[in-house]
Amino acid sequence: MNFLCHLGNHTPLGRRSLEDVIGIFGKQLRELGHTIFWDPKNDDAGPGMNFVVGPDAYNIIVEGFTPSIVEAIGKIREGTGAKFLCLATEEPTPLGFNHGTSREMVWRQEIFPEAMKHFEGILHLVPGKPVTDWFSQYAPTAYVELGHARSLERFGDPNREPKYEFGFYGSLTARRLNLLRKLANRAGVKDAVKVNADFNTQEERDEAMRDCKVVLQIRKYDEMGLISSSRCNTSLCCGRPVVAEPHDMSLTEAWSKIVKIADTDEEFFSMALLTAKNWRGAHVGQFRRFKETLTPEFCVGSALHKLGLTSDERGLARAA
Repeated sequence: MNFLCHLGNHTPLGRRSLEDVIGIFGKQLRELGHTIFWDPKNDDAGPGMNFVVGPDAYNIIVEGFTPSIVEAIGKIREGTGAKFLCLATEEPTPLGFNHGTSREMVWRQEIFPEAMKHFEGILHLVPGKPVTDWFSQYAPTAYVELGHARSLERFGDPNREPKYEFGFYGSLTARRLNLLRKLANRAGVKDAVKVNADFNTQEERDEAMRDCKVVLQIRKYDEMGLISSSRCNTSLCCGRPVVAEPHDMSLTEAWSKIVKIADTDEEFFSMALLTAKNWRGAHVGQFRRFKETLTPEFCVGSALHKLGLTSDERGLARAA
């Protein structure tokens, strides 16, 4: 099958924040034998340009719509017969996406049903039956996970000795800074935590995290109990283990069996400090579980089959 990812409905910063998600999802599809294309130059063309058309061709657009974008997608679909799938990254809740922590997320959830009138299916990244049920109101829906593909592995120099005990990347909030400062104080060393909050290139971010022994997973807000599958995936593929603070275990699924997730803040600090002392061994174990559990067939292939896009239950590409 042929897929094209289009992020023209997002700002440049939004596109940068989605690079990991698209890269992981896309490389899993390729390992299953599908063809997928994504290119920032194509995104710059904006909605209405450069989409694929054909019986086995689908255009993937990551959730985040405005009325003008919804209108443009409708016209493209009507005029060319192009088919669309939505990759939904947010968690629907009664208050809006992600518990309505921002007005933007409230608005995005309100306009979502209108956009889905033009989509053949939804692939959602947040696990759980309530999430599947909500999206299923508007189009055929399947849960997809950001798992392993051989082409994602980029461990770097195995003999490199990291300078920092811990690393964190992503947007900074008061909540995240508070936990990072507390952990740094517990570590009691000069170079305890390296923070990368600039949303720079993937290569620069990867290099920054390889300079750390352990990558931390910390929730942005109290309300958001979801673990970041893209952060866990990226960290493991860069050769570093992950330690997570307490999360909503109903939203972790497979990741609770792969990375270390604490039950309390005190346990989080203790687990982080202990893992830093044996970070290489910790990574070997986490990566083995990751590779064995989150295969492309399980993560993406089964979702394609559930949407009726493949006849093979593993979601493999059709023979030419």
